[in-house]
Amino acid sequence: MASDRLPSLLALRAFEAAARRLSFTDAARELHVTQAAISRHVRALEEELGRPLFRRLHRRVELTAPGERLATGLAAGFSQIKRAVDSARALTTRHLRVAVEPAFASRWLVARLGGFSRSNPEIELELESSDELRVLGRDTDIAIRFLSRKARRPGRSARKLFSLDGFPVVARAGIEVKRRPRSDAEILNYRLLHDDDGSTWRNWFAVAGLAGFEQAKHLHFNDYSLVLTAALRGQGVALSAPMYIQSELKKGQLMRIGQSLLTFGDYWLLEASDRINSKARATFAAWIEAQTQFRT
Repeated sequence: MASDRLPSLLALRAFEAAARRLSFTDAARELHVTQAAISRHVRALEEELGRPLFRRLHRRVELTAPGERLATGLAAGFSQIKRAVDSARALTTRHLRVAVEPAFASRWLVARLGGFSRSNPEIELELESSDELRVLGRDTDIAIRFLSRKARRPGRSARKLFSLDGFPVVARAGIEVKRRPRSDAEILNYRLLHDDDGSTWRNWFAVAGLAGFEQAKHLHFNDYSLVLTAALRGQGVALSAPMYIQSELKKGQLMRIGQSLLTFGDYWLLEASDRINSKARATFAAWIEAQTQFRT
């Protein structure tokens, strides 16, 4: 019969650190113990559970399937414990983790965070900008995610912030002000700049009822900021939302080309379900919803 007794908390903590870092040496540095102590705790935990948690390879380790399951659960558990301890201490500063995709963070959100911090000095934000999905409650408290119209709608607790619309833009340098290219077909005079597999431009061509995508010249990047840099340098035409290029449009560095407008998708706000920092989450959610009403 399996024992109901929990393994040693020290062994679980040692395993969680080693699993997160995939290194016994780095885990030892984090926990201020020796590598031998980490190894001993992990071995004891494996013996107690009756199965290996790591595969020991040459100069590195990998998690086994049971190890991955245990590591995922422990990461969430230790995060919950930390927040519970912080709450019990009645800290004046409340910590809030927010995960956003890079374009939204760099081109819109960061410029406004100063206002949030001034209005809410008791909330300490930790902003992570990444295209990777973060697990709510374990990796982040709030996630702001962009979903295309074809993607499945998030759960019922998700809140739609706004739809993201955009149009093609080119560098204004070298184009007479009185002769803004108004025809969609003039897009074909430029190289198409991409930060995806081409699907966004294909959608715009479909909305515009324009042929010629396959015959056009293309330049691909793996990041939206690089697309904008290339457009500003006169290297082609980019699809962009006006909320991301307000400054460049006002300064005349970029200008719209053509007439057709494309809805790229929608931004959604998702929250963790625990109650520990629910007030901080509610404060940030209300603030960003208000901000997005005046996003252009």
